[in-house]
Amino acid sequence: MDLAYAPIRKMEPAIVDRLRLAFPEKDFAIERVPQTLTLTEFKRIVHQAPFIGLAWTGMKPDPASGRILKGFMLWRLILVFKASNSLETRFKGDRRGIGLDAMADVAVALLQAAEIPGVGVATVTGATSVIADGWTDENVVIAQVDFNVAFQISPAAFQLVTLDDLQRIGVSWAFAEDPETTVVTDETELPEE
Repeated sequence: MDLAYAPIRKMEPAIVDRLRLAFPEKDFAIERVPQTLTLTEFKRIVHQAPFIGLAWTGMKPDPASGRILKGFMLWRLILVFKASNSLETRFKGDRRGIGLDAMADVAVALLQAAEIPGVGVATVTGATSVIADGWTDENVVIAQVDFNVAFQISPAAFQLVTLDDLQRIGVSWAFAEDPETTVVTDETELPEE
């Protein structure tokens, strides 16, 4: 099975590359995170602030899809900033100009209508200020930017075309206890009253 064309796998590095246009590695940590962080995980990433977490949150298929699945992969950026001195720098920025307001504005601008190479176009669907339950450090602020990326995929992209291809990855379906003697049909017997 060839995973080179798997949508999520293909999107992640392209999204990070897009973010790196304005969020250089020397100043911003970017890594994959779950869409909901545990308090332990949040404590870890606060020490890396300014931090950008990239979370895959799901997939929404286009109901008009045929044999080729079309739809949107749903993503979220989790932006974390920690004030370096006064609490106002949380939002307006520190001596380098980095603050949550600028991080959110730039992330939205970078992602709206961005072409993700070889995959599709990104669309920002929302941005919100959030809190981390159980976190009491007033110097830390968090925002989320939700976006989706259009995609399409079919089994051919994974080189899953024949029964042998599926058998190589161990796929089997159990239709009956004894498949040698059971004939599967599309006929339905209605119960008698």
